[in-house]
Amino acid sequence: MGYALFFARKLSLTARVNQMNAQLMMVSNEQMRLTDQIASKQQAANMSNNNAKMKAISTYKSALDKGTDEAKAKAAYEEAMAKSDNDKTTSDLDIMGLQMKVDSLDLRRKYLETQLNVAQQELESVEKAEENAIKASTPKYK
Repeated sequence: MGYALFFARKLSLTARVNQMNAQLMMVSNEQMRLTDQIASKQQAANMSNNNAKMKAISTYKSALDKGTDEAKAKAAYEEAMAKSDNDKTTSDLDIMGLQMKVDSLDLRRKYLETQLNVAQQELESVEKAEENAIKASTPKYK
């Protein structure tokens, strides 16, 4: 009857393995969602930065074409470029925050994988012990 204890332990370990697999799936899904956010923010930031620079150059050229003082045109250009750099820095900080979350989730995923491997190995050993206990409890006829 010792194999009944192994069976109970096997059920417990199977539930634990299933729970860890579910947690791993949730962590992976969250990592994917954050990675998609990072990619879209990077793309939007690059487009915004390029548009801002093109607008600053266009403003500078049109100011010179209209006969505006070159110093004023250059000041407007530098102001637009500074705003563009400021926006890029803000976007980079947002992306860095998301990347930190991805890194944290990666550590969580590695921890769960390690725990899952331990639980799976223990489950395998319990299954072998259960099998041996069943064999030992089976009557032998001569």
